[in-house]
Amino acid sequence: MSKRLLLLAALVAIGGCNRRPKLDPLVRLESYAFNASAPLESRITEIPAELLAFYASEDKRPDYAAYRPSAADKALVMKYLRLLPPVYERVFAKRCVGVYFVKGLIGNGITSWVAGPDDKVYFHITLNPAMLQQDLSAIMTERERSCFKPKAGWDVTVAAGHNYKGLLYGLVHEAAHGLDYAAGISPYTDDTMPAYYWPPKQLSGGFFFDLWADYRTAHLEGDFPGRDRITFYGLGGGPKLDITEAPELYKDLAASGFPSLYGARSWAEDLAELETFYTLTVSLKQPVRVTLASPEGKYSLATMDGKALGRAEELRSYMEKIDDAAL
Repeated sequence: MSKRLLLLAALVAIGGCNRRPKLDPLVRLESYAFNASAPLESRITEIPAELLAFYASEDKRPDYAAYRPSAADKALVMKYLRLLPPVYERVFAKRCVGVYFVKGLIGNGITSWVAGPDDKVYFHITLNPAMLQQDLSAIMTERERSCFKPKAGWDVTVAAGHNYKGLLYGLVHEAAHGLDYAAGISPYTDDTMPAYYWPPKQLSGGFFFDLWADYRTAHLEGDFPGRDRITFYGLGGGPKLDITEAPELYKDLAASGFPSLYGARSWAEDLAELETFYTLTVSLKQPVRVTLASPEGKYSLATMDGKALGRAEELRSYMEKIDDAAL
């Protein structure tokens, strides 16, 4: 999940495109103990108290609590990060302020931008420690179910194997946002980020404008009924979709080119989900299949069997061309 965070009017006074905006301390690199020469493992640490307090207030969750990652947790983060192309570890080393965990976090993770005094965009990632315990299929099923109002006789499950912890999903998804923030793959990762920090030219060219008219508005080719009512984890007033709408929703999704319902929400989530599903299904040979069960029977969907695979392959090609000069 990109943003959901630090660019509310209360935090930032946005200036013009060419004028450096005034930023709240929470989105300034100087507020964090960032040392690019320090080992990345040392940045997998307890969340700063001020940031935790912000998340708790924003989500109206006073029960949020910091989780201090163990040595084994840190080792797993690094192991999963190294399943990705080397550009990810390079960008984490240069631009990742920290990787944190919050007990009770709504959803799986949040990636947020931080502006450096050099005007470069840095980022930090906050993850749900439940992903350290549950496996990949359980975490992805939980997310998918939260999209729908439940009804007796209906259910949706996601099969993604049991070889990896749910952390793999959360980390790959959020790492893709981090890479986007730092290298400027999409036109911009966060529609609340001041235009001053948008990349002058996105590395993917017109890739996203094939399906997207703007950050959240899909072209007719990629749009489908109900897409604008997709929510997860009760955020945004959801769930807004009755599960009886799911059969048509998934059939439309399969034809759209989006990798998942989550990826159909904005081009930032499209990017993160394309990368995640490519990593799982192609790199790790861990295919992802959604199954909808209803009184009429079962419908099964693997989006990477369709147009999403070609889009994911093209997107990965842009990421693998990123060199150190871009970071």
